[in-house]
Amino acid sequence: MILRRYPRYLLRRRVRKVSIIILVSAGVSGCAFYHPKPLPLSPMLAAKLTAPSRPLTLSETVAFAVKNSPNLVTEREKAKVSKAQAYAAGLLPDPQFSASVDHPTVHGARLVNGYALGLAQDLQSLLTEPSRAEGAVAKQKEAQLNLLWAEWQTIQRTAGFYVQKVYSDRKVALLSKTADILVAQSKRSQEALARHNTTIDMAGSDLSAALDIQGQRDAAERAAIAADADLKAELNLAPSADVELGDPGAPQPISEKKLKAALGGVTYSRPDLLALQAGYAAQEESVRTAILEQFPAINVGFNRASDTSNIQTSGLSVTLNIPIFGGTQAKIRTERATRDQLRAEYLARLDQANIDAWRIWRSLNLLRTQIETLERALPELRKMAETGQNAYNAGNLAPATYVLLQTTLTAQESALLDLKSTLWSDTIALRVLLAVSPLIPERAQ
Repeated sequence: MILRRYPRYLLRRRVRKVSIIILVSAGVSGCAFYHPKPLPLSPMLAAKLTAPSRPLTLSETVAFAVKNSPNLVTEREKAKVSKAQAYAAGLLPDPQFSASVDHPTVHGARLVNGYALGLAQDLQSLLTEPSRAEGAVAKQKEAQLNLLWAEWQTIQRTAGFYVQKVYSDRKVALLSKTADILVAQSKRSQEALARHNTTIDMAGSDLSAALDIQGQRDAAERAAIAADADLKAELNLAPSADVELGDPGAPQPISEKKLKAALGGVTYSRPDLLALQAGYAAQEESVRTAILEQFPAINVGFNRASDTSNIQTSGLSVTLNIPIFGGTQAKIRTERATRDQLRAEYLARLDQANIDAWRIWRSLNLLRTQIETLERALPELRKMAETGQNAYNAGNLAPATYVLLQTTLTAQESALLDLKSTLWSDTIALRVLLAVSPLIPERAQ
C-alpha cells in the first residue's frame, strides 16, 4: 500500500480545519436551543375535582389546594427562577479568549498573515468564589423556604374560604326561612290594612322587618357566592363545578402553655422567618464578597502571536484594576445597608409575630366564651319562638310579638354562625403564625 504524501502546508491546513470542527462541535453540544412555548388561549380549569363521593373534609380540601392551586404553580416557577439565579451567582466567570489576524497590505518577500491568540482569567473571582458559593446556597434555601411559606398561606386561605362557604350557606338557609315567614306575615298585614283591620304602623313595622331580613339574606348569599368562587379558584376548579363540603365542627383550642412554647421556637420552625434568616446569611456573604473585591482585580492571560514577518512569540499578560475612585467602597456601603435593612425586617416580622399571636389567642378565648353563652341561651329562645308560633297560629299572640320572637331568634343564630366561622379562621391563622403542626387542627370532641 502506497501512502499518499501531502505537502507540509497542506497537512497543517487539514489539521487546523479538523481542530476547528472539533472545537465547534464541542461548544455546540453544550449549548441550549430555542423552542417556542406559546401561551394557551383558554382557561385550564378543571371541570370537577377528583375526590370521594362523600362531602370533602377541611383537611382534604386543603390538600387538594396545595396540589392544584394556580397561585402555588406560579410560586413554584418563581422558586425555579430563584434557584437558577442562585446557581448562577455561585459560578466562576468564564475565561476570556481573544483572537486577531493581521493581513499585510503591501507585497514583499516573506510576508505572511500575522495572528494573535490570548486566553485570560480573572483571579479575583477565585478569591471571592467561596463567599459567592455560600451566598448561592443560602439563596437557594431562601427560595425553598419562601415556597413552603406560600404553601402554608394557601392552606390558611383555603381553610378560611372553606369555613366561610360552609357557614355562609347555613346562614343563607336560616335567613331564607325567616324571610319567608316575615314576608308572609307582611302580606297578611297589608291585606288586613286594606280591610281596615290593622293600623298603618303595625303593617309598616311588619313590612320593614320583612325587607330587613331579605337584605340580610341577600348579603349572606353574596358572601356565600364570593367564598365559593374563592375556594374554587384555590382548587383550580371551573366556576360551574359542584363542591360539597362537610361539617368542620369546632377546632381544638391552643393552651397558653403551648402558645408560649411555640413562640419560643418560632424562629426555628416558621418558613418565612427561616427564609429571612437564609436571605440575611446570603447578604452577609455579599458583604464579605464586596470587601474582598476592594483589593485590586487581577486578570492573568497567556498569549501566542505571530507578526507578518513570521516571527512567533509567546507571553504572559497581567491586567490590574486600581480601585482609586471609591467604587468598591460605595458597593461595600450598599451591601452593608442592605444587610441592615434585612436585619430590621427580620426583627419587625419577629416582633409582629408575638403581637399577633397574643392578640389572636385572646380573641379566640373571647370567641369561645361568646359561643358558649349563645349556645346555652339559644335552646330556651328556640323554645319560646316555637311556643310563640303555636300561639300566633291559634290567634293568641299579637303579630308584633310574633315577628319580634322570629327576628330575635334569627339574629342570635346568625351571630352564632358568624362566631363559629371566625373561630375557625382565627384558629388556623394562629396555628400558621406559630408554626404549630398540623396547621389544620382536629375537631374538638
